[in-house]
Amino acid sequence: MRTIKTSLAALVALTLLIALPAASTAQRTSVSRDFPVYDNGGKPDLTVDPQRFKSQMEIVDRLFTAEGCDYQEGTVGGTGYRRILRFDTVLMNSGDADLVIGDRSDPANPYYDWFEFSPCHGHYHIHGFSVYELLNLDGTVAAAGHKQGFCMLDSFKYDGGKSNGYNCQNQGITSGWGDWYYKQLGGQWVDITGVPEGDYIVRVTINASGTFDEGTNRYPNVIEQRIHIPDPRKKVTVDDSPALVDN
Repeated sequence: MRTIKTSLAALVALTLLIALPAASTAQRTSVSRDFPVYDNGGKPDLTVDPQRFKSQMEIVDRLFTAEGCDYQEGTVGGTGYRRILRFDTVLMNSGDADLVIGDRSDPANPYYDWFEFSPCHGHYHIHGFSVYELLNLDGTVAAAGHKQGFCMLDSFKYDGGKSNGYNCQNQGITSGWGDWYYKQLGGQWVDITGVPEGDYIVRVTINASGTFDEGTNRYPNVIEQRIHIPDPRKKVTVDDSPALVDN
């Protein structure tokens, strides 16, 4: 589980974690049966946990300022109250080898050029790893998505054995494990401010630039979920909780 900045934010995250364990464990067991670890020639295979993606999707209004990380990093299209469609993304590794990214400070690291330093987060991400989009039913873009950078580590066990202890300094995902980006984290959304009422498709694409060799790549790198967007004038929940930034 990644850590977060500010003591109040940490309390919020801890409350979330206490509330989730039993259901979360059962859910991961169910998902692991659908995406078992397989012989992939000693390579990772990344996919998104579909149950968590769908079950945690919600629409909220949230205040953003020009000084905030989210506006500076381009995950929202403006300042003031914005309407965002947010969701959890759990990257599962169901190949028979770890995804080993390693330490950015090593000049021999094969992914050296893919690391991007995030001043707000205080560590390096793999830039452009995923793309978040809202599509019309005909496949055209309804709301400009953004490319989300990730710091990859082990959060959840789905299958296999013990975690190999990856973190934001030595990044990776153990075979059979998943890396959880919960919806309260900055950037875990699509900005849908002003999008007309109607039916749309939320699409997430991972390993979007083909950064990592996934071998056979049996499991999908794209996940989609149909959703109804309410009239922009209709009130939704306002989230004024402290901003969470993975650290």
